[in-house]
Amino acid sequence: MRSGSLKLDKILDIPKWQNLQDALALVTGLAIITVDYKGVPITKHSSRRQFCGYMREHPDLEAFCQKCDSRGGLEAVRIGMPYTYLCHCHIVDIAIPIIVDDKYIGAIMAGQIKLSDKNEEDRLETILNSPIQKQFDSPDFRKQFNEIPSMSFDQLQGAVDMLSIL
Repeated sequence: MRSGSLKLDKILDIPKWQNLQDALALVTGLAIITVDYKGVPITKHSSRRQFCGYMREHPDLEAFCQKCDSRGGLEAVRIGMPYTYLCHCHIVDIAIPIIVDDKYIGAIMAGQIKLSDKNEEDRLETILNSPIQKQFDSPDFRKQFNEIPSMSFDQLQGAVDMLSIL
């Protein structure tokens, strides 16, 4: 494949991928988005959490989400497998790299969940620290954060394994 054609929108049929991504989000219970190698979304979010929607729509905070997506994707490429980590808001995310002709061109980002066993979080790296701590004082912000669903680490790993096979 020529280097000029190594763009996700040239490799994936985005409308078809969006439909599959939406279905995968429902089946796995994870929010999913596909991003380019810079962490910039090329699809719409599937099953995005309200809290994360607020973060991604806030001009000063969206960059932190994209930075987490980018760094998570690069770490997944470095280790050669899906990378599960805590984003800048301490929410679990997973980066599954998309590699074509040995070139990293993007990632499937999944997650936006909390772990039901908080001790499991010790297994995960916090990829970036966030400057938003003051906003957690807002009752609406805290309510949205508390509404993020939880799952066990084993459930999460099963979903990651399925997405990785795809």
